[in-house]
Amino acid sequence: MTRLRSLWHSIFSVEDLAARHRCSGHNSTYLSDARSVDEYLAEWRRKVAAARTDLDDPQAQRIIDGNSPFVLKPDTPGRPQRGILMVHGLSDSAFLVRDIGEFFRQQGFYVFAMLLPGHGTRPGDLLEIRWQDWLQAHQHALDLLGEEVDDIYLLGFSAGAALNLYQALHHRSIKALFLFAPALRVRRLAALACPLSRLGRVWERFNWLDLQPDDDRFKYESLSNQAICEAYRLIKALRRLRARNRLQTPVFVAASDTDVTVDSRAVLDWFGRLRGIPKRMLYYSTAARQVPDGVKVVPCHLPQYNIKSFSHTALLQSPGNPHYGAKGSYRFCTHYYFLDQQKYGRCKAGEEDCLGEMFHESPDCQVVRRLTWNPFYDDLLEEIRVFLEALGEGEDTGKGE
Repeated sequence: MTRLRSLWHSIFSVEDLAARHRCSGHNSTYLSDARSVDEYLAEWRRKVAAARTDLDDPQAQRIIDGNSPFVLKPDTPGRPQRGILMVHGLSDSAFLVRDIGEFFRQQGFYVFAMLLPGHGTRPGDLLEIRWQDWLQAHQHALDLLGEEVDDIYLLGFSAGAALNLYQALHHRSIKALFLFAPALRVRRLAALACPLSRLGRVWERFNWLDLQPDDDRFKYESLSNQAICEAYRLIKALRRLRARNRLQTPVFVAASDTDVTVDSRAVLDWFGRLRGIPKRMLYYSTAARQVPDGVKVVPCHLPQYNIKSFSHTALLQSPGNPHYGAKGSYRFCTHYYFLDQQKYGRCKAGEEDCLGEMFHESPDCQVVRRLTWNPFYDDLLEEIRVFLEALGEGEDTGKGE
């Protein structure tokens, strides 16, 4: 009965709506006058500072820095040859790619981490967003990066990876793609977000799939149905484009078989059908799998780390990340917030039974904290380094037949 009341409250109550659940007016569409990367960075910092609702915190500067786009420049003098545009996922911010950005900087890349419209400020800014705003912002960032470097590479996570793939199918000049948990197909329930978002015009609570405390300063915990709907529409548009165009860009992919956010089997199928390009994929799995050529299966049931499985959020963060890492300050427990406050409290207190993908419970693991870091992070970086080296030498890395 308690869980039923909690579910009823989560669906119909508007008591939890706060200022952060309203549009700020600064970041719900994409309008930019930036003519250079420096102007772009300054413009976004102003937007983040103007729209956040938590800047009375002593960590205000860290919050602005972590959510804003950033650039990392290589140590080599002169104009960089290679640049990489990095794109976060739905509800994330530029903070997500900070660790991997430093790795690419060390490889000699000019690193440009963009921010998608509606992100980095407040959850309410995703109430009016359209996927075309994301695409427009992505194209603008590509144009700005092209003024700084000669060769452009793309890295993206989830919906950001879908945007990168969309662009690569239009721009044959992209040198390589690095896609993490690419959103090529999402769960069917995502389609319900579109009619629910329309119902939000009648009853405000229907605007939201989830209302949460939002105590993660670098990712929204509250998520609007409009945002999910637009991600769904982006994936549908990408599917139509993939049906007409063949990918000719080298691609590196990483995904987890227990991901509950995107359909990783669809990623495997897509990867297996790629032909005539250098390709490589890491597939984090809890069991032996038959996989296409070019896929390396990485066993990820790790009792020594109390890890039961890999989650959607585990791929890109190093164990040493101060926020999401093994000893980081943030614990991902949102899946229990409305369903079971007792488990939510245990999870937030660090009393979980194991780490893994949310809802991946079992008799020996009844409280799962969502894994937010990759214990194989150094191995991932080495795989990327080898892939880059092979591309530079004109070699083939797991080329399809």
